[in-house]
Amino acid sequence: MRYGCFLVALLLLSLSVPSSGQSLRDQIIENHFAYIPSDEGRFKTLIAMPGCSGISSDDRTAEQSNPQLGEDDLLFRRHYRYVAEKLKAEGFVVLLVNIQAAEGLLTACADPINGERIAEYINEAVAWASELPFVDSDNIHLIGWSMGGGGVLKWLHGPRSEATSVRSAVVVYPNCSRHTTLTIPMPVLMLLGGSDDIAIPSVCEELVDSVPINQLVTVVNYPGARHGYDIQGAPPILDCCGGRTIGYQQVAADASWQAILKFLARSD
Repeated sequence: MRYGCFLVALLLLSLSVPSSGQSLRDQIIENHFAYIPSDEGRFKTLIAMPGCSGISSDDRTAEQSNPQLGEDDLLFRRHYRYVAEKLKAEGFVVLLVNIQAAEGLLTACADPINGERIAEYINEAVAWASELPFVDSDNIHLIGWSMGGGGVLKWLHGPRSEATSVRSAVVVYPNCSRHTTLTIPMPVLMLLGGSDDIAIPSVCEELVDSVPINQLVTVVNYPGARHGYDIQGAPPILDCCGGRTIGYQQVAADASWQAILKFLARSD
């Protein structure tokens, strides 16, 4: 049996609006993209949380002409699905949760979804994923970018599900400015851009330094890398976000991809 068809009916476009009567799990089920290897079996699984721009829909033409989406938004929205495909090719199941659509939003950059709310989504997504036939329920991991990475940090700090099966977490240029303290209950890989003027790397480094026992955290800061340094197709520098910048840097992108794969391999 191929599991790729298992969730097809559950995948909606990014502009879907949740019913007020839906449970959090219903919202996740109706607003996610599933990337599942074609082989049979149970796979190491990543619950993926995007940044504030959201996730691209299947209708790229409509997105291109949407005045609410800037060039930076379009680049980020495509990026998360591109990375999910790459991780699938490496043998992972990826459940990419469209938290913006679940909240009835197109993007959340002007008014970010708070970390506590993202943590609620993570708790429920982990519980739901653990019940799926193609998920190794003892081998679930988290990955989050920017706003989503900040939500992963909030989830790590708790409260978490008592029976959580999450083994490790990756946060890529996370927003650490909303955190005053941090709990590290499992291995964490934190990837930062040295020239990031959106998610300031020094804030994250100081946050990690404030944790009395932080040996479980691996922090990598890529010199000269901007926010979105791993986005294929982005220019080296693009003005956005009220005078701040994003930009692709191939050296940092290649190194961080290898760092993610090595980290996840060690987390077996």
